[in-house]
Amino acid sequence: MKTNGIDFSTSYPVSNAYETKKQSQELENFESVLKKASEEKDDKALKKACQEFESYFINQLFKEMRRTIQPGGLIEKSQAEEIFQEMLDEEYAKNASQSNGIGLANVLYKQLKSHL
Repeated sequence: MKTNGIDFSTSYPVSNAYETKKQSQELENFESVLKKASEEKDDKALKKACQEFESYFINQLFKEMRRTIQPGGLIEKSQAEEIFQEMLDEEYAKNASQSNGIGLANVLYKQLKSHL
């Protein structure tokens, strides 16, 4: 997806095929909700799409922050624990974006609303 010269689909390197597919689905979902809101002049759908994008962005921040932590410790992480951590981070990101979040959803909403 390309918006105002920013191509979101190639912004960040992706570690595996599953993440690539998941990221492209999330971006396609955002793009389709955005188109639908634009066509129907629906402010609620636009606001929801902006919150979903902020949630996606916060989740990416969590992933990148976790990559900076050195593996180690007394007990090695299992694959199940890693999956649980990813799911927990997704929920944290959703909750953050539904409250005030980091403000990205509000900025996007104001910017995109002016183009409706």
